[in-house]
Amino acid sequence: MNPVSAGAVPFKESSVVDEYLSDEERLEMARKWWLENYKSILAGAVIAAAVVGGWRYWQYHTLVRSQTAAMLFDQLAGSMTAKDKDGAMKTGNEIMDKYADTPYAAHAALALAQLQASAGKPADGEQMLDWVIKNGKDDGLKLLARLRLARVKLGMNDAQGALDTLNGADAGGFAPLYADVRGDAYAKLGKNEDARAAYQQALQAWSDNLGDRSLIEMKLNSLPAKAHKP
Repeated sequence: MNPVSAGAVPFKESSVVDEYLSDEERLEMARKWWLENYKSILAGAVIAAAVVGGWRYWQYHTLVRSQTAAMLFDQLAGSMTAKDKDGAMKTGNEIMDKYADTPYAAHAALALAQLQASAGKPADGEQMLDWVIKNGKDDGLKLLARLRLARVKLGMNDAQGALDTLNGADAGGFAPLYADVRGDAYAKLGKNEDARAAYQQALQAWSDNLGDRSLIEMKLNSLPAKAHKP
């Protein structure tokens, strides 16, 4: 009787067949397999090498840029300490122009804004602060720049500009400081009730790490008393 009955599927297992292959036949099978697949294997290897190499190059490139920006920022700090305004402006602008993708660019812009304000040129400082708001990578620094810009506008008697600068921003931890500046702006505009509400909001959210709250209390108490309706 035929061991393979009609309709049965003969058992074919590669491991069993391989037992009856000679070494030469196995070598030939491997050679054929390589000829059929080597292109895709080599292509995959090239792609993998390119990805890994590209990633390592990007990491190295980023590290070098960050280190260079850090060195320039040290130079900027040194120039400011030495009161070398021209040197500080040159170095700060170089950081902002060439290394805007590093965190040092926003710090440099804030430093230059402070330098311009100290030199009596707050309008020039506005440009630096606006740069941080538009280009900064750190949300905290952007909020700080917005706060300082509002204060600069207040100092230039642009109370409405100060309010516009603060509007629409999620102040987060800066909320008490934002409310304080809003109070100053409303007071300048003669909107005493709005100023009162802003100062009260600032006091409610104030914390010891923000400094002395007595100045806000003094500004609040100096507002004209509420007018009583007859």
